Amino acid sequence: MITVVNTHTESKNVIQKLIDQTLVDFFESSIKSAQLVDKHYETLWKNLYDLHRSGGKRIRPKIVLMAYEAFGGKDYADVVPVACAHELLHFSMLVHDDIIDRDVMRYGVDNINGRYQKLYAAVLPDRQDQTHYAESAALIAGDLMLAGAHRLINESGLSSEKKVALQRIMYGSIFDVAGGQLLDTESSFRPLGSIDALKIAHYKTASYSFVGPLLTGASLANATDKDINTLRDLGMSLGIAYQLTDDLLGVFGDESMTGKSNTGDIREGKRTYIIEQTVKGLNPRDLKQFKTYFGAQDLNETDIASVKELIIKSGAKIETEKLINEYAKQAIKLLDSLPIPVKSHMQFAELIETSTRRNF
Repeated sequence: MITVVNTHTESKNVIQKLIDQTLVDFFESSIKSAQLVDKHYETLWKNLYDLHRSGGKRIRPKIVLMAYEAFGGKDYADVVPVACAHELLHFSMLVHDDIIDRDVMRYGVDNINGRYQKLYAAVLPDRQDQTHYAESAALIAGDLMLAGAHRLINESGLSSEKKVALQRIMYGSIFDVAGGQLLDTESSFRPLGSIDALKIAHYKTASYSFVGPLLTGASLANATDKDINTLRDLGMSLGIAYQLTDDLLGVFGDESMTGKSNTGDIREGKRTYIIEQTVKGLNPRDLKQFKTYFGAQDLNETDIASVKELIIKSGAKIETEKLINEYAKQAIKLLDSLPIPVKSHMQFAELIETSTRRNF
């Protein structure tokens, strides 16, 4: 028993080092290339590198390598860069998401938008111009990360046939997350109670954060079509459970434990599953009060507490917790059906646990 645990820990440490070094090499080589273009372009790349190092858990490349190892993969040389392509895809989504959400912070520091608003303030007197050009720089930065994801796949030593298959998976992830992002963006001005939050979680979160990495790793290890289909369903169940958990944390999480605000979603009027269930579960009088508070930026602590009480009263908190458990159980059931080693089973079981049982 001790040997298995130690091997598991050692394997995770080795994988983490491989991922970190590949990403360091990517950013440093890109910075050198940018120097040949212009110092301002170099500055953009340096800001991207600095922001990327400021946070993130590198979950997606780890999932790629976990799936690869689970189905017998052993040669990591050409696989790690492909795994890191999914990290760059994720980073691209974050940079673009911050533009959409008008955020200027990420990982507790200035994001690309925030950095360039300060940079351009020195040369642009108009605040609207500062914001516009800063968002333009962030848009370019996000595109660079997306291009970088494709670059890592193309520059791997894999066969042309494998690269085509991997690019197909990558494109599928991008296609799905773009659809989910559009639905999420438009939900901001759709009527409360009319949003299909599970569909958004399916496309915006599960598709590229779990399904894409799982299929990539399994495909690299030549897993059977049957096992790949099982992994697709597992990734979808896990991804939705993960998003529902994240939404729950956005209202009832312990900020000191999660690092995530438990008031921001309420003030911003974020249309999550728990909010949609709240709207459906409240009586007309309570619903009127809820709509008065929800999405208001100037709420005080008493107002926030009232909103949370209404969410609990509606039954939405219990309903969300119940659904998280259902999706987590489905993911475990699918995991149990896979013909993978005990070590890999333990790793995936831990992933499911940490993704759906985070601190509240």
